Amino acid sequence: MSLFYPLTLAISLKYGFRSKAHKFASFVAILSIIGIAIGVAALIVDTSIMQGLQNRLKKAVLKDTPHIVVNIDNNANTDTIGSIENKLLNLNHVVAVAPFVQGQTLLQGSRSLALINLEGIDTDKIKLKNGYPFENLGLVNIPEKGSFSLNAEAALYLKNNLHLNSKVRLISTINARYTPMGLTPTQRIFLLNQYYPSTNSTSLDTAVGNYDDVRRLFRMADRTASLRVWLDDPFSLDEVKKNLDEEGFNYSDWTKVQGEFFKAVAMEKLTMGIMLCLIIVVAAFNILSALTMMVSARLTEISILKTLGLTNKKILSIFMMMGIFAGVIGTLIGIILGIPLTYYISSAMSNQGSFGNLPVSVELFNLCLIGFGSILMSFIFTLYPAYRASATDPVENLCRG
Repeated sequence: MSLFYPLTLAISLKYGFRSKAHKFASFVAILSIIGIAIGVAALIVDTSIMQGLQNRLKKAVLKDTPHIVVNIDNNANTDTIGSIENKLLNLNHVVAVAPFVQGQTLLQGSRSLALINLEGIDTDKIKLKNGYPFENLGLVNIPEKGSFSLNAEAALYLKNNLHLNSKVRLISTINARYTPMGLTPTQRIFLLNQYYPSTNSTSLDTAVGNYDDVRRLFRMADRTASLRVWLDDPFSLDEVKKNLDEEGFNYSDWTKVQGEFFKAVAMEKLTMGIMLCLIIVVAAFNILSALTMMVSARLTEISILKTLGLTNKKILSIFMMMGIFAGVIGTLIGIILGIPLTYYISSAMSNQGSFGNLPVSVELFNLCLIGFGSILMSFIFTLYPAYRASATDPVENLCRG
């Protein structure tokens, strides 16, 4: 065989791909490549589906959940509130701000009684960041002022045996007053004439009304009590919270309501990823086994190479390249198979009917992370056999023959 430059690469290719004397070691190396390819492909399918599911849940669940609610000081006037709104809009990731009110109320129907979460949004005073379209806020339809109507989750109708255009009594203890009869809550008749899909994972169902109607039920003054803040990405909350803390704002965020739910989703994603990573680890062990067998069988040849002038570093690089080749080839095959397999599984399961449309999200960052991790794992498992090859004593091995 004619060798070419660099010499270490030529020897590495010969040992790895043209070895006729050690076919079993080559067979184990091929198995390791196949194992890495399967592990990478499975990991791509898993992360793409789990990422797509997480993105869908983020869009569906957090669309109706306030991302951040900033509480306003009771002594703040209109100019102060306007200044606060402008400060919030200048923060990164903040796209909209609107007057907001919320509280828990008791809903009394003709045949039911339930505790619900009541929200009011002033759509007439929503402030948007320049260039951000109103439609992207994903707001449900807000009833008109003075209609005392509610747009409620579909689950509220189903759980309480209600129907459209049902009249319900809302009873609230917020700002309740003492009378000769004792503590008297506020109450008012509202009309349930709209509904929207139930995407909330909390125990309390939600109903949305006009800001002024809800404010009057809670006996709040004719002023802004709090501001609802929309983010372009709810998962960028940590950066926004840091800025809010620096400004000294009193606020609450969506993690108080939905945090545990998304932690469970993230934990499931992490658990599945770790389980599939074990496939790559087992395949990398095959690289370790194959290289160890090859080093043991080629101790005489390694000794001859050392006597011809190859340094320990070059011997080390020869066997490290063999393991890295196996990792790179297996990773590339896994990526080539994993991406189309992801879309095929999504299409096949979506056509079943019972699963709906299975979401997938093949992201470049995840692909790079999986590829880098696979190659790094292969590199780690080549260190021992490569070091063993470089540390051989040529005099001792040549004397043995």
